Amino acid sequence: MTLYIDHEVCLKDPCCPAAEVCSTKALVYDSVENRLFFKADLCNGCGQCVRKCAYNALALFETADDLTAFLTKITKAREIFTSKFISLLGLKEQP
Repeated sequence: MTLYIDHEVCLKDPCCPAAEVCSTKALVYDSVENRLFFKADLCNGCGQCVRKCAYNALALFETADDLTAFLTKITKAREIFTSKFISLLGLKEQP
């Protein structure tokens, strides 16, 4: 299993409910780094962390290739959104 953590959306809370619900401790909060970390070798794939995250900052994938495909789609969607938003404002994109 591979877990995607959107660190821009994540609350970065030491008492993260998603990490607390992880029975295998595959998802842990690091107070030094002030962020969640995923230990793939400990994950049993139950998905409890994803369901418990109130900010939708987590997504669980079967393989690294599935995660890569997901990230590619997100990147493309962000590029399209940015371009359309800039166009709606009547601005020109910066190179």
